[in-house]
Amino acid sequence: MTPFSAARWVTIEELDEGRWSLTLLDDADDEIRSFGMGIEGSWDPDVVDHVDAVLAQLGLRYRGSRPWDVDEVGAHRAPVLPS
Repeated sequence: MTPFSAARWVTIEELDEGRWSLTLLDDADDEIRSFGMGIEGSWDPDVVDHVDAVLAQLGLRYRGSRPWDVDEVGAHRAPVLPS
């Protein structure tokens, strides 16, 4: 079991000037952990590949073939499962 095995969602939010934050959420949308990402740039292509690498390091994988959607608060959201 990984430390993030309860994670069911990942959200990515733009903070300012192209800086991004990654948050892991459980089934109830409660925050498990939030990380600032040391990357600047636009969502695609700069951030997407970086998020893929971070999730792999955390022992998580996407659930589904087209995981990313924009939620009601404007964050990019994708379902995840432990790998």
